[in-house]
Amino acid sequence: MAQGGRKVVIGVDESAFSEQAFSFYVENFHKDDDIVYLVHTPERYNFVDANLGTPVERPNVHRELLDEIKQKVEAVEEKYNRKVEEKGVKHAKFLKKHGDPGEAIVAVAEKEHASLIVTGCRGMGLLRRTFLGSVSDYVIHHAHCPVLVCRK
Repeated sequence: MAQGGRKVVIGVDESAFSEQAFSFYVENFHKDDDIVYLVHTPERYNFVDANLGTPVERPNVHRELLDEIKQKVEAVEEKYNRKVEEKGVKHAKFLKKHGDPGEAIVAVAEKEHASLIVTGCRGMGLLRRTFLGSVSDYVIHHAHCPVLVCRK
């Protein structure tokens, strides 16, 4: 990737909120020499609590769930590779990180010395956000650089 441009970290997933945030950034802030890091954290499954069938069936169910996760990640990566090409973003890298999405986004931003983080916002209500947490809320409170939260 080219050196010298701003470094921008964008949290991406399969949601329309993520797509809107990416599009908003590209249409309003992107410069040709920006280096864009698209950070995706695969959905986590609780294999322990999941109904995985009988002990004989469990290895197959585990494999099926892992294959499903892999297919979803590949679909997100393909979608954003197309978007990057369509929008003319010259310097972009898709990063798959495990763990909490907010923590992953902030960690990449710190490691890459990002100038900006862009994230979507699902618009959860106060009660739901209190119990489930919010990626954008986490990023806002833990990022070392400016954060652009794109609401629908």
